[in-house]
Amino acid sequence: QNATGDDVKKLDIIANTIWVDCMKQCGVCCLLVSEEEEQPIIITDKSKRGPFCVAFDPLDGSSNVDCNVSVGSIFSVYRRKSPDDKAATVEDILRPGLDCIAAGYSM
Repeated sequence: QNATGDDVKKLDIIANTIWVDCMKQCGVCCLLVSEEEEQPIIITDKSKRGPFCVAFDPLDGSSNVDCNVSVGSIFSVYRRKSPDDKAATVEDILRPGLDCIAAGYSM
């Protein structure tokens, strides 16, 4: 089961791995929160860390794949508030939706 209690399917694991690997390497993220992970992922490498925190469900609706229903990825982006010279903290993303600078759903 994932952090929200849903059964994790193989496709969830694959999608999560792709999202996390890409976000960790892109150089613009400092903190990632995935529905498939128990804990936030804090990017500590200064050369790969950027100003954004991203929360996402890498494959929303995966429990409906057997029914041939649409699935997609949901994400929201926040700009970190903690100092850039230190690793991000959970407080950088635990903020009201009003602070969200971008969000989307991709099918």
